[in-house]
Amino acid sequence: MSGRVITGRTKVLAVLGNPIAHSLSPPMHNAWLAAAGIDATYVALPIEGDVFAALPSFGLYGANVTVPHKERAAAIATQRDEAVARLGAANVLRFGPNGVAAFNTDAPGFVASLDEAAPGWRDRVKTALVIGAGGAARAIAWGLAAAGVEKLLVSNRTEARALEVCAVCPRAAPWPWAYLGDAFAKADLIVNATSLGLAGGPSPDWPIEAAAPHALVVDAVYKPLETPLLAQARARGLATVDGLGMLIHQGALAFEIWFGVKPDTRAARGLLNELLARG
Repeated sequence: MSGRVITGRTKVLAVLGNPIAHSLSPPMHNAWLAAAGIDATYVALPIEGDVFAALPSFGLYGANVTVPHKERAAAIATQRDEAVARLGAANVLRFGPNGVAAFNTDAPGFVASLDEAAPGWRDRVKTALVIGAGGAARAIAWGLAAAGVEKLLVSNRTEARALEVCAVCPRAAPWPWAYLGDAFAKADLIVNATSLGLAGGPSPDWPIEAAAPHALVVDAVYKPLETPLLAQARARGLATVDGLGMLIHQGALAFEIWFGVKPDTRAARGLLNELLARG
């Protein structure tokens, strides 16, 4: 008999979201689990919001949380790290006898992805535009502020939601969606932190022609790896960063929280690039 054997003692972890079939978290985490020799398995669970209250009874050891449940994840926690307490959004849960511990690894994961893909960005970025107002947008804005970005512009179709992000992130100000092109012109760093363009879904006609020639353009979406926003930016000759790095680095931090083991992020990049190439 060969291969992994799952028993009643095997720890179960999951990524929770809707939609979730596109997620690359299961192959990434299962590869890390195998490399570390940990008796655990990681799956994707498409769940609705009303299920969250019952999560502690599922028997999960830990979970990643993605769109649209990050705020619900923060709400069910009995323990919260500083970022979750401030942002009201969690992307990592750890279940135990003392309750549910919630963490936000999106913020440091995003910053780590920029450090890896665009060395020296901290010296070049004074103003950043964050598009979106969900859990990922809050974490990205928080992470950029913590990294020392002087000014953050937050634009969302629902302005009240943008105001909520600004209320918890230092040096952040809302920007009207109707004047998004002006924000593109002002920003040294442009980040799409929405699900627009995810898995071939709808994407707006981004005003990329307004962006400054030195602007760095980032999309938190990683499937497809080249989103409409990144394709438009590259056509203009702008520097770009895809969303795969954020997925990998936030996942690596989650793995450390659950198991105290630092996984191989380079190996994960190779595996996920291969999977994405297969379509």
